[in-house]
Amino acid sequence: MKILLRIVLVIALIFIAWRVFFYVNLHGEREDSEIWTDTIPKEYSQFLRLPDSCCKTGKLVLVNTLSSKYRNPVSRFYFDDKYYLQVYKMDNSFKSPLTKNIKEKFSGSSPSYTEYANDDMTDMEFLYKRTEPQKPKSIYLTIGGDSTVLLKKDDTIAYYFSKCANLSIKFNPEKENDIYGECKSEKFNQVPLEIMFLRRINNLYMLTLSSKNAGTNLKRGTLYNLLQSETL
Repeated sequence: MKILLRIVLVIALIFIAWRVFFYVNLHGEREDSEIWTDTIPKEYSQFLRLPDSCCKTGKLVLVNTLSSKYRNPVSRFYFDDKYYLQVYKMDNSFKSPLTKNIKEKFSGSSPSYTEYANDDMTDMEFLYKRTEPQKPKSIYLTIGGDSTVLLKKDDTIAYYFSKCANLSIKFNPEKENDIYGECKSEKFNQVPLEIMFLRRINNLYMLTLSSKNAGTNLKRGTLYNLLQSETL
């Protein structure tokens, strides 16, 4: 009887190990874990040219930073108490020009059926896939909503405005979303939003600026002007 139980246990362990190995090698993904902190990564502070006194009071106030095992940190801020800024370094070895490797489509998108780290502190909900992200070679951006427009695009910047109903970001058009956003307002079906991909040397950053409340207007160019400001 004991020998039979040992055989069954060994078979069960082999089966579990095989499933894990198969999943990781098939999908290239490992489940992530995240923690929330109240600090800004030094790299993001330098990237935004933030003073040492930032960001507990004033126009730009840190909400939190999402840190995880595999994904780079995502820092969230309130700007002017009306807007929600997210800063995220997508990759540190992205050498390709954005004119060719950011592929945008202006149409509706839908969430993938997978687990996400949820960010629903404003009327625009953002979901980050809770597995190890792939290294992006190309980025497929889909934005659905009124007044969606490309504001600027060259080798180092891709910048968009939308009264956004939903958006998705993929690294492969046939795979699941890596990031998904959707308006969750009870009064409105769209949220004013700007999204920018910015390449500095080989670092690729994604920044989003959205209205905290869907009914709050967001002027085109606000995110760009914010990054150019010396008084954050």
